Amino acid sequence: MVAEKDKNSDKSSASADESRIQDQVIDAIKKSQEATLKVISAWSESVAKVAPKLPDMPKLPLVDKLPKPEEISDKFFQFAQELLKTEHEFVQKLLDALPGHDKPSE
Repeated sequence: MVAEKDKNSDKSSASADESRIQDQVIDAIKKSQEATLKVISAWSESVAKVAPKLPDMPKLPLVDKLPKPEEISDKFFQFAQELLKTEHEFVQKLLDALPGHDKPSE
């Protein structure tokens, strides 16, 4: 009985560690994104101050026919979500195919 409690405690501790690590990774990514946005914003403001002094750029043919950056981003993330969903379903089926998958863990 004591060994069972220790195993449950170990699982709970491992789960808490896993969650804490995931939170730290997400937090680090968010901080990196914030820093990147600050740099890009500062750069963009600097370019905006210089841009009126630059000569007009020649118009490239068919540029207006290209998709907008937002459309490209949306399509990419829709694809990535579908890919992740497909991979998740595959891993679930793979685990189901393994021997002993339906036995309770000890």
